[in-house]
Amino acid sequence: MIMRAIAGTLALPILIAAPLHTSASDAILDNAVWNAFVEEKIEKDNPPGLAVAVVKGAETGYKNWGYANIGEQAPVTEEIVFGIGSCSKAFAALSIFLLQEDDKLSIEDSVSDYLPWWNVTWNGQPQDTKLWQLLEHCSGIPNATMMQYPVSDSVPSNEEIAHIAENIDLVYEPGTQFEYCNLGYNILAYITETVSGVPFEEYVTNEILLPIGMTHSGYHIPTTQGYRWFFRKLLPYDEPEFALTSGDGGLRSTSKDMALWLEAQLGHLELPDKLTNAIAASHEIPDAHKIDMGGGMVYYNGWMDSDDCLFHTGTNANFSSLVLIDKKRDIGIFSVSNAWINTADYAGNSLYQTLRSGKINRQQFDVLDPLSTVDKVSTCITAIGMAGILLTLALVFTQKKRLAKKPRTLAKEKRKLCIRCCLLMPLLVLTLLLPKLTLWAAGYGFASCRMIGVWFPYSFLIAFAVLSLMILLMIVSAFTRYFAVKRIQ
Repeated sequence: MIMRAIAGTLALPILIAAPLHTSASDAILDNAVWNAFVEEKIEKDNPPGLAVAVVKGAETGYKNWGYANIGEQAPVTEEIVFGIGSCSKAFAALSIFLLQEDDKLSIEDSVSDYLPWWNVTWNGQPQDTKLWQLLEHCSGIPNATMMQYPVSDSVPSNEEIAHIAENIDLVYEPGTQFEYCNLGYNILAYITETVSGVPFEEYVTNEILLPIGMTHSGYHIPTTQGYRWFFRKLLPYDEPEFALTSGDGGLRSTSKDMALWLEAQLGHLELPDKLTNAIAASHEIPDAHKIDMGGGMVYYNGWMDSDDCLFHTGTNANFSSLVLIDKKRDIGIFSVSNAWINTADYAGNSLYQTLRSGKINRQQFDVLDPLSTVDKVSTCITAIGMAGILLTLALVFTQKKRLAKKPRTLAKEKRKLCIRCCLLMPLLVLTLLLPKLTLWAAGYGFASCRMIGVWFPYSFLIAFAVLSLMILLMIVSAFTRYFAVKRIQ
């Protein structure tokens, strides 16, 4: 299946005539088996909306389900703007290859050639990080650094984000192993604007989006309404701008524009030679740079490569997407939903299987949906915590009457109080820390509650707050019981 990554935003509106491309035809998406499978998954996963675009040879097709805005009953169309999350990384990588075409840099160059302040170490020794190592997620920078992005009411600059890596201790020697790293692509975005002399977002707009004809795509442009789970319901959610960064996941686009992106990758469009050459170069990786991710799959230049099929998934806190390119079979697929949900992955991958072999491997799609699962567990924890709170309060309010019926010795109650405090107080501290520990265990380091609130459903934080309140009330109950016995005696 597919790896996920958490990502970002930034942008400029675009108005320019698009180049000629193949005419749209929905016939390519009329496969009854595929449609039945997608509709089955929609019924199970309940996404707000879903859009699919496909390019196969001279045919281009679109298919949409559900709502762009549930409250307004506005349907999804191929002209609705979604966040595409980490599928944006291919645009950041392509900007580097365009600069290489202009002889302004080489992916073999050192990061320190363009960022004089760059100083990273591994095992106490300075390391010479290369651009290609950032492009291939093998720089040694941990992905936990994304939780250090500035938290503010304004959008952080690419320079500010890049400086997070200043004087960092790497977790492994550069070029030796793979670890997905969002910060690496934000550093590449900052290098792009440092070398080009214009903001990264403007460079991508002028050098990539406009030549391809992606006239409704960009950074910082409005999207359709996104949604997120909250106690088993999908509710509107707008991810804060501070959490959305350009290089690693900030592009916003429509399925119609992304069909043009697919055509550009497949070589269907008449583009400037520089852009055509840069796209071709971004699809290649020298053997010396290959790092096996497992199962023969490798990552490079904003793409994962498995069996000569290039793909990438993307997630914001309220969108999810998939881009898939098979140049050998002349197939390109884009799918997107306005919630972080597996349905977009399922729709795109199953369509590819249908176009490639006529069959769908259903076993590949029996995967737990991450945020839906987190919300389900959080809902259960909250229910248990609320029940515990009500029970504890009932015991507190009936405590005096119960103690009066059966005398207790003060020494025995003191021992009970000590035992309960020794058990409950560490448990309270652990429960308060559990949200942070969960992210740490997932490889994202210790994040602030505000960042956890961005990437996880609010029900996740509420669940542990309720559980903590239950334990706190149990501690209070233990003290009130002791003092009640003391007063009686």
